[in-house]
Amino acid sequence: MNKILVVMMAAGLMAGCANRYSFEGQHYKGEKRFQTAVEQTRVASIAQVTPLPAPLSDKKLVAVLPGVQAITAENTKRIQAENRRVPQGKEAVMISTLSKSNYDLVRAMYEGVSKRGIYKEVEIRDAASMVVSVEPSPDYDVIYFTEPALNSGQYFFASSKHGKQVFAYDRSGVGPAAKVNAFIEAVQALAIRN
Repeated sequence: MNKILVVMMAAGLMAGCANRYSFEGQHYKGEKRFQTAVEQTRVASIAQVTPLPAPLSDKKLVAVLPGVQAITAENTKRIQAENRRVPQGKEAVMISTLSKSNYDLVRAMYEGVSKRGIYKEVEIRDAASMVVSVEPSPDYDVIYFTEPALNSGQYFFASSKHGKQVFAYDRSGVGPAAKVNAFIEAVQALAIRN
């Protein structure tokens, strides 16, 4: 999740253009235009999801991801370690902006699962840290993203019936909507199995 963020930040910082952003083949000058584009894409990615006629599971799904503050703090820490100084000014704004957009696009996948209606209910929680671990119960399954160290990010799915397992989805699709759909299909396959 953070690999893309670090590459985008490095490219922007090296070019001296901390206030220019690239997203889905388009370039944006300023945080507001960039965040508007991300939000429109997020909304469109969720809007294209077709709900099921009925839930496949009568359980609840608890979906957890690092919150915006956790992502921002971790990215700030990583950039500070790399540059040996605290990010300030436009650099700090860029970290904050990219962390929020990264969070929004990952959350869209969970929101897509909720809209699809695979589970009777989906509860989305923000974690206060990049290190996340959640246990399932007979009443709910869990899916979560955790990144305990740089470039070690991984999704996990856990159910009381099958335990904890690595969660993977097809990331070859182009664009956020394709990734949301692939994520939904992978969750749906696990819900059917349970």
